[in-house]
Amino acid sequence: MHAVHGGQVVPAVYAHAARRSAAVAQEARVALAFIAPFFLGFFVFNLLPLLYSAYLSLVNFNSFSEAGPRDFIGLRNYLRAFADRLAMASYARTFLFSLVYVVGIIVLGFVTALLLDRRLFLRTASRTMIYMPYVANVIAIGIVWSIVLNPFGGPINTLLKLLGIPEPALPQWLTGVRSALPTVAGIKVWQNLAFQTIVFLAALQDVPRELYECAQIDGAGWWRRMVRITLPMISPTTFFLVVITVIGSFNSFSIVKALTDGGPGHSTRIITVFIYEQAMRYSYYSYANALACLLFVFILIVTLIQWKAQKAWVHT
Repeated sequence: MHAVHGGQVVPAVYAHAARRSAAVAQEARVALAFIAPFFLGFFVFNLLPLLYSAYLSLVNFNSFSEAGPRDFIGLRNYLRAFADRLAMASYARTFLFSLVYVVGIIVLGFVTALLLDRRLFLRTASRTMIYMPYVANVIAIGIVWSIVLNPFGGPINTLLKLLGIPEPALPQWLTGVRSALPTVAGIKVWQNLAFQTIVFLAALQDVPRELYECAQIDGAGWWRRMVRITLPMISPTTFFLVVITVIGSFNSFSIVKALTDGGPGHSTRIITVFIYEQAMRYSYYSYANALACLLFVFILIVTLIQWKAQKAWVHT
């Protein structure tokens, strides 16, 4: 019954094709049912708020009253942002914070992964303990570090005194205008180091050991093996971590709020804290949304630049 008679396929073949098409259609419906909750959640909790935020940035909505079409003011909020010296300073401060955070966490994450990749004593316990700050409450982290870094009797400065450092030379940590921002960035590095470390560790363990053995036979030292084998082989992972770390560095509101609340003065008032103050403290909702939209565009541009540059240093 599977033969061809007179150039026509027998009905059994048509029935088999129909059953196959029905099975494919059923699989497609099941797959759509599984991914539908994600797309629904993305639309409701991400896309709609983003579009509404863009709308609010174009109207004069600076109170709890409802904003209507008559309040449309175009790009005035954006022009105000570019003319606001405090806002521009907050953006610059955010860029500096991100630079310290990204460089610190990528370098320390890689070094920590190299250490954990070796056969060390209590290696399993160390891999577990490194995740504790990552899952800790941000407010608790802020309280603990505020106590530890207290310049007047805190454990760190007390230890530095015992080491012979004179009191006037002791770091002010979170209370110094110049030291507060890098200190907060360093604490954020400590808090989130586990994720970068674990991802780097997984990438290091995927590098074929035969490459190291061949290089060692050829006389390549540790540094040459690192530069010629390890770094090129884990470059896709490094690129992935750099991209998500850069994006995450601009979302540092909670740790700054818990540690310094933007102080002392304006020294740690990054753009997310500034946006929060404009909306919640001064009720400039449209202006705050304009600042947030500018931040979104800036992050998008930085991410696109990174994607364009990946071919120059990512080994495939």
